[in-house]
Amino acid sequence: MIRYRMRVARGLALVAAVAALAVPQAALASTTVKLAGSTTVQPIAQKWASAYHKLHSSVSLVVAGGGSGAGFTNVDKGMVDIGMSSRDPKPAPSSEANLKTYVVARDAVAVIVNPNNKVRKLTPVQVNDIYTGKITNWKQVGGANKAIVLCGRTGASGTYEFFKERFLNNKRQSSRTKAYASNGMVRSAVARNKYAVGYVSLAYINKSVRGVSINGVAPTKANAAAGKYPYVRPLYFLTKGAATGETKKFIDWCMSSAGQKIATTEFLHR
Repeated sequence: MIRYRMRVARGLALVAAVAALAVPQAALASTTVKLAGSTTVQPIAQKWASAYHKLHSSVSLVVAGGGSGAGFTNVDKGMVDIGMSSRDPKPAPSSEANLKTYVVARDAVAVIVNPNNKVRKLTPVQVNDIYTGKITNWKQVGGANKAIVLCGRTGASGTYEFFKERFLNNKRQSSRTKAYASNGMVRSAVARNKYAVGYVSLAYINKSVRGVSINGVAPTKANAAAGKYPYVRPLYFLTKGAATGETKKFIDWCMSSAGQKIATTEFLHR
């Protein structure tokens, strides 16, 4: 019985050794690159990751959201290889200033309303007054006699930081604002409510919402690319120190003509 068990053990060991040799070398050399951060950058990063994996099957890319703040924090702590941000890094003494930044695309921020809302245009002053609580009824800007439902982003959002700086002159949005964790959630909230207003990345505008013209200029990719629509910002990848290995290869590819061709399906080239 003992000899039998020994023969079985040797046989299993041999099978395991043969199976290991049969595993494709690409699988043995598999590398995982982790990304997290801005929900503005997340969709295009997922498209890049999918396209890159088709070219380099031994490289797995995992893309998560969390907001720009999470992108900075997670890469600084070594939790991910690449952080994603839709805002500039904070200056020293913030640790964000020490991170390596890569501009991978450009984006615009747009104010959105429900398609059934007859308000089609606003001025920057009106947007400021709406989000700081001076204007509370659509009737005050040519709409229905209904209270304005404010939708916005949380403090961790790069979209919020940009909106706060460029539309609100660095004033906080009204406490009446329902803050959401992603662009998609803001879009959904506005799509559900005829009297809601929100702000999102230009790439998130679809048939469920309508982009509001600012000073008569519609928030379109063409207008942003031409410099007519001024609310444009860079989108970043972040690394702790200069990128190396597969992380560097992926970033370089995203910034190449092949990567930028994918980027311009939703954003502006870098």
